[in-house]
Amino acid sequence: MAARRPAAVRIVTDSAARLPRAWAEANGVIILPHRVRFGADCYQEDVDLSEAELAVKASQAKQPFDVEAPSVEEFARAYELLAHSRAEVISIHIASPLSQTVKHALQARQPFLGQCEIHILDSQTMAMGLNALVQAAITLAKRNLPAMEIVTRLRGLMQDAFGIFISDDMAYLQHSKRCGRPRPCSANAQVVPCLSIEQGDVIAAEKVRSFERGIERIVEFASEFEEDAQFAIVQLSPHPNERTQALAEALREVFPRIQRFPVQTCGAAVGRIIGLRGIGLMIYEGKV
Repeated sequence: MAARRPAAVRIVTDSAARLPRAWAEANGVIILPHRVRFGADCYQEDVDLSEAELAVKASQAKQPFDVEAPSVEEFARAYELLAHSRAEVISIHIASPLSQTVKHALQARQPFLGQCEIHILDSQTMAMGLNALVQAAITLAKRNLPAMEIVTRLRGLMQDAFGIFISDDMAYLQHSKRCGRPRPCSANAQVVPCLSIEQGDVIAAEKVRSFERGIERIVEFASEFEEDAQFAIVQLSPHPNERTQALAEALREVFPRIQRFPVQTCGAAVGRIIGLRGIGLMIYEGKV
């Protein structure tokens, strides 16, 4: 008797993964968008609000924007579609401390229990980290590995994603409650919070006296990694600026064999924390 072929595996993720739509469509990945709210106006990230448009609207807005997770109903529609195709589903999403996405996915899965295998994974990361995990999931699925084995591999790869950020955009830091207590953030531009990813959340880990010192701190963090890791400079805007260029130049002094450090958008879910003026570095060491 021939061995039973594993069921087809399909991947669901959210817009925090910053995946190109064309790549997602080519690989059968369903991306559910976050909603970005500027007062009474609400947009779907990457659907009716591009990366560049988000940055422009944020620069024009009087107050920081808010971000809402994909709804339970959107998840249910995606899961129903895949259940009808008899696929096993791996639904991998932005870290739960940053969004209600995983919570909504778990709620939407309930009606499908016993009908369709839906594995929901809290990635504990975002942006390039989540992007890399989704790409790894597709690579493993193309090898015809069972869904449970893919999930196990992904849980291991989650430990290989890291990030550090700096921002002096105090309006966003205060709005997202990332300012430390009992000493709240103030208008003192000489104090720049450094934030790191801790258990899936972006938290203020320390403060430095200038943005230049913040860049030095990012480089110090990066120097702990081998140069065969993946590096990406991230910010809300997709366009490089003086700050991202300064960080890239400082990184090249430590990693002279790396010719280019790409600048990528961090997406709305992280942008609502670091604001327009914040930058960061994400590092991924995983190998599939």
